[in-house]
Amino acid sequence: MGSTIKAYDRISDVDVIMSVIRPQMAVGLGNLLLINSQAKPVESGANTQAQTLSDTLTSEEIENGLLLRKTDKNTGAVYREYKNLDAVKIDYADNEAILMKAESYFTQDNHSDRIAILDLPAGKEQEALGAFWFFNWTFAIRAKSDDDKAALTTLSNIFEANKDHFLVIQTDDVSLFKSLQGQNYTIGLKHDLSEPMDAAFVGAIATLPVGSTTWKFKTLQGISPESLTANELNSINKVSAIAYTTVFGKDQTTEGKSLSGEYIDTLHGIIWVKNEMQAQLEKLLQSNNKLPYDQTGINMVLATATQVLTKAFEKGIILNDTNGKADYTVSATPRQQQSAQDLSDRHYGGLSFTYHASGAIHSLTIHGSVNSDTILQ
Repeated sequence: MGSTIKAYDRISDVDVIMSVIRPQMAVGLGNLLLINSQAKPVESGANTQAQTLSDTLTSEEIENGLLLRKTDKNTGAVYREYKNLDAVKIDYADNEAILMKAESYFTQDNHSDRIAILDLPAGKEQEALGAFWFFNWTFAIRAKSDDDKAALTTLSNIFEANKDHFLVIQTDDVSLFKSLQGQNYTIGLKHDLSEPMDAAFVGAIATLPVGSTTWKFKTLQGISPESLTANELNSINKVSAIAYTTVFGKDQTTEGKSLSGEYIDTLHGIIWVKNEMQAQLEKLLQSNNKLPYDQTGINMVLATATQVLTKAFEKGIILNDTNGKADYTVSATPRQQQSAQDLSDRHYGGLSFTYHASGAIHSLTIHGSVNSDTILQ
């Protein structure tokens, strides 16, 4: 799916390419964005056309909890960040869908210190998201949940092409997820649309330290658990979707996978490593008057990458092997192994690393036996 969609380019001198290695056939990145697709030009709380909005906030807007406003002149899309629910209410007093999701998000115990909302003209999702892709958010939900298959497929393909943000979609019809099977960066939730499980799901879990948590067994404030039969739950699990039900008296999320079947915490860890590796190596380039293209400079690159992976291990992203060591390898080839073109371009491409992702126990099988004194005839 999504062969015509390309990943967005980030302004950076460091390109980190991540891949997941699986055995054969045994096969703060928590901020939320509300995608608000609109059929008509975007308006603010003061009913001003989006094209006339200033990116400079007034003192009153700042005092009321508006943290940021930015307009994309190419699409007319407006991106805003709000400090709390009261701030959202100022611009969206008449938008019940947005208020319901924002309220659910801020109700959760682990919500962020902000929520972002992107108003965009319907049909301009790819261009508008591209303009704000590298702003301060990692998880996205739709402001209004529905079963528009074409719109969901387009959004899902955008997230899959970029591989560094998550789209969370909610539906009461699990058959909708069948067309999105294999999407690593789309998370499917099965729940009645009258309750914003998607906003609660992100608010309850996403801001917990990456590597410290799984996405199963979590309680969502204000969301009603559904009574599911074993067959219904099997159908949900079969498409790698997530439901909310009661297990042994505790309301909890089921499983914790994206629609590809990969676990969300593994993918979230990959995003963390990619971002941290990119940030620290960029900092290395920026903070040195000259990073020499010799073994000294290469060793500095290697040391920085090793520090990132060690930190990832300490966070629980990387597996602790049987010897109690971090299960990763990192290497950097010497100058003489670089191509003449790379030397000419002052480009170094000899750094590589591999790590074993740290998983979690989601289920147990216990074998027990009983010694009985009863003699059977």
